[in-house]
Amino acid sequence: MSADYRIEYVIQRRRDGEDDFSEIGFGSSAAWGSPEQCADMMLADIGHGQWETEPGQPDPADVVRECREVRYG
Repeated sequence: MSADYRIEYVIQRRRDGEDDFSEIGFGSSAAWGSPEQCADMMLADIGHGQWETEPGQPDPADVVRECREVRYG
């Protein structure tokens, strides 16, 4: 018996000085043959800033750039 799997996710961020997290994006791994494949695709999408946003949420490319600047200087 075969099955397809999908992981749906929400990305939230809390900046210094903020009391709570706010949603900045969401996405789906699409359908794959195993949860592991879904996780790989989800991580690739997040790492490349390829998640979806709603109006008012930051551009994923800006978020990825900001994270890299903090991490690598």
